[in-house]
Amino acid sequence: MPTALSAIKVSKRFRLREGRPRTLRESFTHFLTGHFTKAPTIWALEDVSFVLERGRTFGIIGHNGAGKSTLLRLLCGVSLPTSGLITRRGRVSGILELGGGFNPDLTGRQNVMTAGILNGLTAREVKAREKKIISFAELEDFIDQPTRTYSAGMYLRLAFSAAMEFEPSILILDEVLAVGDERFQNKCMERIAGLKRAGTTLIVTSHSPDQIRLLCDDVLVLEEGQVAMQGDPESALACYHDLLRQRTERRASQLGMPSTPVPVGGQQGSRHGTSEAAIRAVRFYDHRETKVEAVRSADGVIVELEYELTAPVKDVAVILGVYSELKVKCFETAIPSAESMFGALPRRGTIRCSLPSLPLLPGCYYLNVGLYPCDWSYMYDYHWQMHPLQVMGQTVANHKATGVVQLAPSWSAGKGVQTAQQEMSLT
Repeated sequence: MPTALSAIKVSKRFRLREGRPRTLRESFTHFLTGHFTKAPTIWALEDVSFVLERGRTFGIIGHNGAGKSTLLRLLCGVSLPTSGLITRRGRVSGILELGGGFNPDLTGRQNVMTAGILNGLTAREVKAREKKIISFAELEDFIDQPTRTYSAGMYLRLAFSAAMEFEPSILILDEVLAVGDERFQNKCMERIAGLKRAGTTLIVTSHSPDQIRLLCDDVLVLEEGQVAMQGDPESALACYHDLLRQRTERRASQLGMPSTPVPVGGQQGSRHGTSEAAIRAVRFYDHRETKVEAVRSADGVIVELEYELTAPVKDVAVILGVYSELKVKCFETAIPSAESMFGALPRRGTIRCSLPSLPLLPGCYYLNVGLYPCDWSYMYDYHWQMHPLQVMGQTVANHKATGVVQLAPSWSAGKGVQTAQQEMSLT
């Protein structure tokens, strides 16, 4: 299959700015003495190599600061590598940040025209696509307003819609599906699936494992600017989680703490983290605020996390997932910033999550919970398969149900079309 894009030993170095600008006297003294202090540098990428075949979807994952955005900017041609070679075959279009390239003083319509021309289209070609772009972005009432008045979601919709319609040979998306409501995210996923079927080459980054599994044929894992591995989505995600565990262990070692705290109360399962923020207890309540260990699926459950900040931690990200005994994820939700949602966190406190219903088949499930730094770079405290919850429900007779979702099937039988027609002809 023809190659769409390749990177050979690509590296990128940045010079770090000094904490304050030099005074005129300092600059003059350095000039007279010939003593010039070199600015410190940092290598954001080192010897990154890969080959992307045409029509494939390529994922790039890694923790915040691993070099993902730097690599995407190089692939788009926004900046140049310090060393190495990038080869592109075909027009490249990218959404690297919300409204990237938009002029806030221009209207949405004017920005669409500008972006189209910068992507190599003529004004007539952009005009022919304009109505479809505006319709997909759902901005008919705002398209002639300055984009500085747009919300983040409006920026996203317009940028994504324009990029889709400019028909690039290679489309690069940096965390685009992380913003916007669920309905628009599903709409974007359907559009991306259409591009895949049409043979467009895609490069995506996402913190969502489900999106990586769904979209990608091949995935590159970055760690500290270097390639940790490249392979199929499941292998890459396993590598990513192992790197998360290793970073947690290194930090715990630096802090003089065990990286695998003992499970709360001696339960089964496993626990990992630096313990800078710790989950001291997990409790379940029904809708009457009664502490329970089992609930009916229709009644739902309230999950209470009792936490303690054992280090000077101002904010945490919180994750809660419902998993089956076979470790199948049934549901997961996360708070990127507890401080943004609840305000300043006390040293000790509780965080609650109410699940109004648990439409699950009867059985034993686990509530997996965790506290992380807000950049998700390592774990403060994560509890895996430690907190069982029995879900009770009425089994329906005369049929067998498997899976995790509790539905209420209703079966019926009728006469076939031919039989009914024969009865009509006899009468």
